[in-house]
Amino acid sequence: MEPRRINRHSAVAGTIIWIVWQLLSSNFAPLVLFVLSPLVLVPLLLAAVVDAHEDGPVMRALSWAQLPCALLLPLGLSLEPGAFALLACLPWAGWTALAAFEGLRRMWAMWRHGGRHGGVRGLYDAELAIAAGLSFPVIGSGWLLCDRLAIEPLGFSPLIVLLTAVHFHHAGFTLPVSAGLLGRAMPQREPWRAAAVGVVVAVPLVAIGITVSPLIEVGASLLTATAASIVGIGMLRRATILPRAPILPAVLSALAGACLLAAMVFASSYAIGEYTGTPWPDIGSMIQLHGAVNALGFGLLGAWAWHLSPPASPAKLVATD
Repeated sequence: MEPRRINRHSAVAGTIIWIVWQLLSSNFAPLVLFVLSPLVLVPLLLAAVVDAHEDGPVMRALSWAQLPCALLLPLGLSLEPGAFALLACLPWAGWTALAAFEGLRRMWAMWRHGGRHGGVRGLYDAELAIAAGLSFPVIGSGWLLCDRLAIEPLGFSPLIVLLTAVHFHHAGFTLPVSAGLLGRAMPQREPWRAAAVGVVVAVPLVAIGITVSPLIEVGASLLTATAASIVGIGMLRRATILPRAPILPAVLSALAGACLLAAMVFASSYAIGEYTGTPWPDIGSMIQLHGAVNALGFGLLGAWAWHLSPPASPAKLVATD
């Protein structure tokens, strides 16, 4: 079975599991948003990334292993922190490690294509965002394992530890992969390429800023909001250039773009307010507003838009290494 079909079946099964999990238990909002990514968003976006030119052994392995590795996450996040909760999350951590390997392989291929002017030039491409999107979730998985062991790295609160895991599965996966796919889909290279690279720089910079400096944090948050807003505008614009039939991908793309723009308003307001000492909305409202709009609005609707109307990948990314 081809990887795209595998990923579609996995997304449907994952959606059912995610819904049933909500019905059978009362879950903390960040946990709900976290599990949405591995069970639903990851397979949908993997299917959009993979085509006949990228059906290499690693991507095929990622497609086959995604659902089995994500299946135990609802259980692991329903248990109290401890050894059993950790064991249930380890398969997903292993999957993200393999995805990070594929992401780094792609970055190395881009570096090699930089030509005689230097490898860095090869990295200035929207495809960098797809490679980074495959790589970032392994960081989130590390923080998830810390959460399941009740470890508080660097003295961060349990909530921040969990939100960091969520950050690297949504801002660290859904947003970069969507930015990279937008770079494939749009006829012009700029500003979509700049936005994609901006997302790649901004996502880890936010985490660094939280750890090191409030000034870096607010700057990185505004950079993320700016780059993501360009992605949102691009998805709105893509809705106008998709073929009229079928119309569903265009509608989903437009709704996802609008949700991303709304989510970035909340993110910018919170970042500036936190730096000045008057954050708005507060952290609880941010989880409910920014998190839900970003994950369910932009993430879920956007993932289905890309899945139903995926752009072709560049020939240079044929997995022959």
